[in-house]
Amino acid sequence: MTTEQKVGNATDRPAVWVTRPLAQTERLSALLRANGWEPVVAPLLAIEPTVTEEAARQWAEALDGYLWVFFVSANAAQIAVPAIRDHRPWPPGPAVATVGAGSAAALRALGFPDVWYPVDGADSEAVLAASWTQPERVAGQSLLIVKGEGGRGLLTEALRARGAHVREWICYRRRVARWLPYHWEPYAQGRIAALLVTSSEAARGLPEAMGAERFRDVRERLLAVANHPRVADALQRLGWRRIVTAPRPGDDALVVTLQECYSREQVQ
Repeated sequence: MTTEQKVGNATDRPAVWVTRPLAQTERLSALLRANGWEPVVAPLLAIEPTVTEEAARQWAEALDGYLWVFFVSANAAQIAVPAIRDHRPWPPGPAVATVGAGSAAALRALGFPDVWYPVDGADSEAVLAASWTQPERVAGQSLLIVKGEGGRGLLTEALRARGAHVREWICYRRRVARWLPYHWEPYAQGRIAALLVTSSEAARGLPEAMGAERFRDVRERLLAVANHPRVADALQRLGWRRIVTAPRPGDDALVVTLQECYSREQVQ
């Protein structure tokens, strides 16, 4: 099967588990359908907003003082921006930045036509290599990072080391989402061909989401497609048997990698 081939009926299509949080699955699912796959949305993480009215009001009042506001994910943007707009319009001063094309698309959908993000990667290292995070641009400046609980502290620490005054707004938390019987039906029918994993934290939640016994069975049988080497490393640490990593960020690369690997296995 090539990326151009389509399959007629959904029941004829190979199925793939899409494990992103529910609000982030639409574009990837559409891309999979367009390339002959049946996406089975089975989030590994549930996103729980933690924004209070008072916190949103305080952050809204302080926005004008920041050089730029960085959203670590589409979740951060989709939670924080409406909370701010409940109190005031977004001010013209601070630029809007994020980590990659997917989150940038979410910000454009929220009405920001000009979004800064690195083009040569989609992680903190790529952000720190961008021109707008260099010491001569950020030293002495106030920056806001909008994020969820936990996660890597690299970006904040590195920007502070470059002389920036960095504050963090934690606007959501993540918890492992236990899979329900309907998530398992396509697997029991033998239709699931692969699992797409796009977060190290989500990967680490697999045993809890699936249940220990089912997890041990699936990790021996199923191909896992990771969007980043860190995600692949998290899967390896769990003992996952068959892992392939997309060569670059983005949903398109993830689907192409899935297609190529699946095609090779069908030939063998």
